[in-house]
Amino acid sequence: MSARLLVIPTPIGNLGDVTARALESLQAADVVYAEDTRRTGALLQHFGIRKPLRSLFVGNEKARSLAAIGELQEGRTVALVSDAGTPGISDPGAFLIRTALEQGFAVEALPGPQAILPALLLSGLPPAPFTFIGFLPRTGPARRAALAEVKGVRWTLVFYEAPHRLAAMLADLAAVLGARPAAVVREISKLHEETRRATLDQLALWARNEPPRGEIVVVVGGLAAEEPGTPAVDLTEFVAGRLALGESPASIAKAARGEGFARQEAYREALRQTGKEED
Repeated sequence: MSARLLVIPTPIGNLGDVTARALESLQAADVVYAEDTRRTGALLQHFGIRKPLRSLFVGNEKARSLAAIGELQEGRTVALVSDAGTPGISDPGAFLIRTALEQGFAVEALPGPQAILPALLLSGLPPAPFTFIGFLPRTGPARRAALAEVKGVRWTLVFYEAPHRLAAMLADLAAVLGARPAAVVREISKLHEETRRATLDQLALWARNEPPRGEIVVVVGGLAAEEPGTPAVDLTEFVAGRLALGESPASIAKAARGEGFARQEAYREALRQTGKEED
């Protein structure tokens, strides 16, 4: 067969989720480009597959993608995998796929394991239509600005997040989007799979007090029909989200100026919500 790029999803937890076609495609490949060659090497070894492995991760994505294009130009069959799930979806690989298509190479994108749809179903929220956001910016101001852009979306929202950032992310979700229904789904298909369903402010408090581990998907209800689309952030919601993260009234007041709120108003609102109103 002529050169082709095989985009192959790999299990997100349970190895039993790998498809027969994925294994056949890995066997057919001349070389495998992987986000982490150690993890992919263990996967291939488990299924008795021996192939040359090349790393392709965020730090070297462009250079390694061009190397993979070179192998396609030599007539080879190149497989692309990520640590788990589908390459190119919040994982490296999109640049290689786009470049291969632009240069006229055959690209096969296999269906297979991914976390988005199971999380949608386990959340109990409307599964369609939905908007997949992926990972938000890591810093608070940039994250809240990104959330303000999707506050008016009436569809269910789906996010990925790292466990060590989950509490701060949920607090910002509560501050910007309000007390919407939501779910935190973690370790899908693994031994310790868990789904927490509550409002965003309640989930923020839980994540702060009981930091979870593992791979995490956050699913959030869309803007309700009766919910106003503006302003992007309400003072009451902003303060509630910050309190859920354990911040003091003084620190909330200091942060409020960056969100366009009056410092004293934010301070008084924080005292009110904590039952410590000034005399």
